[in-house]
Order: sequence, then C-alpha cells, then structure tokens
Amino acid sequence: MLLVSMLVILFVFSLAGMEIAWAIGLSAFVFILLSQLTDPFGVSFILFSQQMIVGLDGFILVAIPLFVFAGELMNVSGVTQRIVRMASAVVGHFHGGLANVGVVANFIMSGISGSALADAAATGTVLIPEMKKRGFPADFSAAVISSAATVGPIIPPSISFVLLGAIVEVSVGRLFMGGVVPGFIMFVSMFVLTWWICRKRNYPVEERTTIREKGNAFLSGSLALLAPVFVVGSIVGGIATPTEAATVAVFYTLFLGVVVYRTTKWRDIVEAAGRSAVASSVIMLTVATSQVFAMLAVQEKLGVILTTAMLQVSENVYVLLFMANVLMLFLGMFMEILPIMLILAPILFPLFMGMGISDVHLGVVMVLNLMIGMITPPIGLNLFVLSAISGEGVIEIFREAVPYFVVLVLVLALITYYPPLTLFLADLVIPVK
Repeated sequence: MLLVSMLVILFVFSLAGMEIAWAIGLSAFVFILLSQLTDPFGVSFILFSQQMIVGLDGFILVAIPLFVFAGELMNVSGVTQRIVRMASAVVGHFHGGLANVGVVANFIMSGISGSALADAAATGTVLIPEMKKRGFPADFSAAVISSAATVGPIIPPSISFVLLGAIVEVSVGRLFMGGVVPGFIMFVSMFVLTWWICRKRNYPVEERTTIREKGNAFLSGSLALLAPVFVVGSIVGGIATPTEAATVAVFYTLFLGVVVYRTTKWRDIVEAAGRSAVASSVIMLTVATSQVFAMLAVQEKLGVILTTAMLQVSENVYVLLFMANVLMLFLGMFMEILPIMLILAPILFPLFMGMGISDVHLGVVMVLNLMIGMITPPIGLNLFVLSAISGEGVIEIFREAVPYFVVLVLVLALITYYPPLTLFLADLVIPVK
C-alpha cells in the first residue's frame, strides 16, 4: 500500500509539472511519514538525509557539472556557430537545406557536450531564426532540431552514460564505445528522413558554396572537431578517467574561446559557470532524492514485483526486452531520463544480465530508449526547449516530430535485437578483462 501511494504521488506531481527532483523527494517523504503513522517501527526520517548523501558520494558524478560547463562554454565561445557554418558548407545545398544542417550540427555537437538539452538549445538558438527567414515552418524547424538532439547522449562523451555507469557499475569507456555505431545509425536515419520530407515539401536549400568557402568553414571549425578526439581518446587510451576527461573538455573549450578565437571574456566564463551550477544542482538534487526513492522501492520489493510480473508474461528474453522497451517508452512520456534510470536500472540490469544480455548492450538500449522520451509529450524536455525558442506549441512541434519518433523507434528495435551493433566497437577497443 505504501509503495502504491509513493508511485501514485510521484506520477501526480510529475503530471502537475512539479520539478522532478522535488516530486521524487516529496513522494519518498510521504512514504516515510505514512510508515511512521501506520507502523511503530516505520522508516526513520534520518534515512532520508543519509541516503541523499550516499546518492552523491561518487567520484564519477563530478564529471556531470564539468560536461555541463563545457557545453555552456561551447556556446559563449562561438564553437556552436562555427560548427553550424561548417555543416552548412557541406550539406546546406542538399534537399533539406538548413534542416539537415541542424541534423549534422547536432551530430557534431554530440561529441562535445554529451547533453541533448544543451545541443537542442545551442543549435536551435542559432538555426531556427534563420530557418524561419528561409521559409521553413516554425513547428517543423523545431521538430527537426529537437529530434536531431536526441543523438547527443548516445555519441560519446555522454552525461547519461556517466550516470548509468555510476548507478550499475558498468565501464563508462565501454558504454561510450557502445554508443558510437547506434549514434551514427540515428544520425544517418534522421538525415535521410529530413532529406525526403524537405524534398517532398519543396523546402528551400542553401546556395552551393565554393571550394574556398568550404575550406574556410572547415578551417574555422576544425579545432572544435578535435574536442571529441581529446575527450574520448583520453578515456579509451587509459590516460584519464571520465571525470578527468570532462576536465579536459572544459580546459580545451576555454583554450579555444580565450586563446584561439578570443571571443570569450571573463564575464562570459563567470556567467557560464553560474548557469552550469544551476543546471548541475538540479541534476544532483535529482540523483540524491532518487537514491531515497530507490532505497524505499527496494525495501518494498518493487524490483521483485516488476520482475515477477514480466516473467509471468513470458520467459523469452526477446519478449522481455520488448516489454522493457515499451515500459521505458511509456515512462519517458511522463518522467525525465535521470529518475527512470535511477529507478529501473537496478531492477532491469540484474534480470537481463542473468539471461545473458551484455551490460553495455542493455545500457545503450536504455539510454536510446529514454532519449526518445525527450521528444514525446507531455514531459518531452527537448520539445519544451524548442517551444521556447520557436514560439510554437509543444503539441504542434510533436506532430511534426512524429516521423522522427517512428524512425527512432525502428532504430531502437534494430539496436535491441542485434547486439553486435553496440558490442563490436566496445569489445574491439576496450575488451572485457
């Protein structure tokens, strides 16, 4: 009964639009309060603060604010604009024009920031006003950018993979490598879909650039392209931990903005640090309260209940994977990715790993699945970000994003049922010892 009350309260608070960290924390707090009223030996309130501290007691979590800071610096230093310019020089003259520039730019940005929201905000701010001027409908423009940004946490580095590695103790380096091929498949699929839609609707294209202009664009953006090489290479090469690699990303982006491009002032750095602190505090508060929620869920045997229910339907691993995907797609409509990972990962990983599914494969499937939730209402965060930028309603943007949703679900099915796509590169670069 207490477990049901906690889940119902979380669901209601989430639908009411409450910040997810507070919704999780308050639902757990109500659970503890009710346990005190119904049982003389109920859960102690002391555990609330203790578990919050335990939830944040992980060195790897330091990488999160650093990657967020790197993304903020990327925007204020002009790296985003240079990447967009380079993408425009390459694909702007194809069917799709600036729409596919957005797809390419998000693919490149994904190798730097590791955050879907950061990529969506950065490329959307630059491209949507220009797309409107060219004659692209605002809702379609927002749909393309919000969908293309879902590749951000799949291509390394990835904040989501860092979190998942901390939650279930999976090698972050292997998760990074496992996301490369699926991320590329997502990119190609969305590029082709955008090309087809824009050709069918006869949307405008950019003028073909000269070889000289292409060269200048590549020269302008070439140093930004080295960021993923330094960040991911340092992890894969065993030179740095994910946290240290995040520091590399921050210092390299600072180097570009202050020394090379000379577009970043001290005030810009301070403001970027402030925004990063606010964003990181929300993430960390969610991690802390989710630890309390997870502790109570384990105590009430939520994992056993969910696992038993799934196994009663079928013991076939492929059917169970389908059910897990449907569950995560459904939850992704109402909750943010972080609490879903914190609640479900400790339940699903032991179940599927016991059935022979690789932890890296399952991790990539989970993150890709939850990224799709970023473009599904009512809590699709990418939709809200692009709605604020474009001025279009969330539902209007989602209608235009439906083809991208379908394509991404098909990619999810491919990744789910063909593990070599996630494991090939991970096993090749970072073999299991």
